[in-house]
Amino acid sequence: MQLIFSLLLCSVAALAAREFNIFDKFSLELKSAIKGNTFTSLNIIVHFLGGTSAVLESILQTRFTNREQRLNTMHDLLVSNAESSQRNSIGILANTTFFYKSFWITNQHYVRNLDISTILEISRLEEVSAIRPEETAFLMEPVEIKNANKSPNYEWGIMKIQAPEAWDVIGRKTGEGIRIATVDTGVRVTHEALRHNFFGEYGWFDPSTAEPLPTDRSGNGTHNTGTIFGSNGIGVAPGAKWMACRGCATSLCSQIADSSLSGLLWWMEATMIAQRLLIVSNSCGGERGNTGFNGVIDAWVAGRIFPVFSVGNSGPRCDSANSPGDNGKLIGVGSTMESDAIPSFSSVVPTLDGIMKPDISAPGSEVVSAYYTADGDYRSLSGTCMAAPHVSGVIALLLKRDVDLSAGNVRGLLEQNTDKELVFSGRIMNHVFGSGRLNALKSVQAQIMMLNL
Repeated sequence: MQLIFSLLLCSVAALAAREFNIFDKFSLELKSAIKGNTFTSLNIIVHFLGGTSAVLESILQTRFTNREQRLNTMHDLLVSNAESSQRNSIGILANTTFFYKSFWITNQHYVRNLDISTILEISRLEEVSAIRPEETAFLMEPVEIKNANKSPNYEWGIMKIQAPEAWDVIGRKTGEGIRIATVDTGVRVTHEALRHNFFGEYGWFDPSTAEPLPTDRSGNGTHNTGTIFGSNGIGVAPGAKWMACRGCATSLCSQIADSSLSGLLWWMEATMIAQRLLIVSNSCGGERGNTGFNGVIDAWVAGRIFPVFSVGNSGPRCDSANSPGDNGKLIGVGSTMESDAIPSFSSVVPTLDGIMKPDISAPGSEVVSAYYTADGDYRSLSGTCMAAPHVSGVIALLLKRDVDLSAGNVRGLLEQNTDKELVFSGRIMNHVFGSGRLNALKSVQAQIMMLNL
C-alpha cells in the first residue's frame, strides 16, 4: 500500500511538473491572459523544437554546384523537417474548425482565433517549443512628402551613388534578369516608370485585400519600387524585374493574419524556389530586438537571397534602430542627404546585442520617385525607406555579373567601397553612417578586379 501511495504521489508530481513546463512555452502576454481569466481567443504562432536551424546550418556548410541546386535541396529538407515537426499539431487542428496555415520556411504555423483548450492541448506536445501571439509590424512611413517634378536626367540619389557610371563600366547592364521583391504597401503597376518590368505571374501577392494585380493605396511601395527599378532616371537597376508583396495595407501590419509575415512566408514559399528570387527590399519593422522576422531572414541568407531593410526613422537619439533592420544577418540601411550629411530622422544604434548599425547609408532625403496617385505622378519623400532601395539596386548590378556571389562578397563589395568624405563628426565605421555612403561605381569596379584575380 505504501508503495502504491508513493507511486501516486510521483505521478501527481510529474503531471504538475509537466503543466508547469507547458506554461513555460507561453509568452508573458498569454500567461497573464490565462491566469487572469481574460482569455477568449487569440491568433497565435506555434514554434517547434529546433526550428529550422539544423537544416539551414547543413545548407550553409554544403558546397553546391549552383544556386538552383542549393535552393532545391533547401526546399526539400525544410519541407521534410516541417512535416515531421508539425504532424501531431496539425492532426489536432485538422479536427477543429480553426483556420490554420503551416509554413515550412520557418517551421511554424499560424492559427486564427484559437481557444484556450486547444492551445493547452497543442502545448502538451513535446515537439512544441513555444506558443506566441501574433505581433504587429509597422510600416516605416516617410517623414516628409512633397510635390515634385521628375528631373529631366537622373535623380540626385542616382547621380550621388554614380549609378550611370557603374552601368557604363559593366557594359550598360542595368540588372537585366535579376528578380527583386519589395515588401511594402504595393505598387501601381501601370505607372509609366514601372509598367515595363513587372515580373508577371507569381510577381504579386496581396494577403490583405486580395487584389489580382499590383495596386498601392498609400504610395510608399510605388515610390520605393521606382527607386530600384524605375525608368526615366529614377531607378538604380531599371533592367531588373520587380515583384511585390503588399506587406502593409496601412501603417499597421499584423504579423500573420493580414499581411506582413504571413504574406512574406506564403509568398516566399511560392517564389523563392520556383521563381529564383534574389533580393528582398523591405520597409516594415517593429520594436528593437523584435525576433519575429528572424526565421525567414535565416532562410533567405541560407538560400543566398539578400535581405535589405531600412533601419528606421527614429533618430537622432542613440539606440533607435528598429527591427528587423537591427538583425546582424541582413543589410540595414541608414539615410543621407544630398549634402552627404546625416538627416535627423535616420535611426542610429548600437543594437541591443552591440553590433554596428546601419551597415551602410544611402540617399534617403527628398528622393523623387514614382507615386501611386497617377501613372505619371512623382513625389519627393524622405526616410530610411527611401535609402534602402538604392542599396537593393546596386546589389542587382553586382549579381548581374555573378549571380552566385556569396553574402560575404556582396557585403564586402558594398561596405568596403563606400564614400567616406561625409559631413559628420567622428569616425567612419560608426553607428551613424555605418561603413559610409553607398557608391555603385566603386562597388562594381571592385567586383571586376575580384573577378579578374
